[in-house]
Amino acid sequence: MAEVIHNILVPVDGSKGAEKSVEYAAWVASKTGAKVNLLHVVDADKLKLKYEAMDRFQPEWADKIKHTDDIRRYSPYFEEQLQCMLDDPLCKRGDNVLDAMKTLAETYGGKPETMLKLGKVVDTILQVAEDERCDHIILGRTGLTGIQRMLIGHVAEKVARFAPCRVTLIPHDMEMKYD
Repeated sequence: MAEVIHNILVPVDGSKGAEKSVEYAAWVASKTGAKVNLLHVVDADKLKLKYEAMDRFQPEWADKIKHTDDIRRYSPYFEEQLQCMLDDPLCKRGDNVLDAMKTLAETYGGKPETMLKLGKVVDTILQVAEDERCDHIILGRTGLTGIQRMLIGHVAEKVARFAPCRVTLIPHDMEMKYD
């Protein structure tokens, strides 16, 4: 008996693989009635933030955040602080990526919800999949990192290994036909 798909998470980074993933997820949703969540993660490391520097926003977090990389454990704190950084070019780019991917999904009949999160990319994807009770993650096999076509990207490999649900990896160069 086939498992029913109710909630799909599609991490997007603006790559060809992400575009193909959105197309496929919208098609799957059109066949199953599943909800599609598009997620763009702004990599906290690329913002060159030291977690200690975040203390200025909520001093009561000082002792909890210092000297820890446990973004997953404290992700609600970082999510709230994303509002403080929306003027950063990486956040603006994330909004643009989400808008473009949402438009793409809508051309395939999808009605996705979008999420912009701040954190470590893999940890945040896994946390969102868990929090949103996703039963399927669809993502590009490789992203914007420039990894050769034959390899699975770091993010895709880690998500596939540790995801709490089924994962489908989509090659960016695959020609897909939907019926």
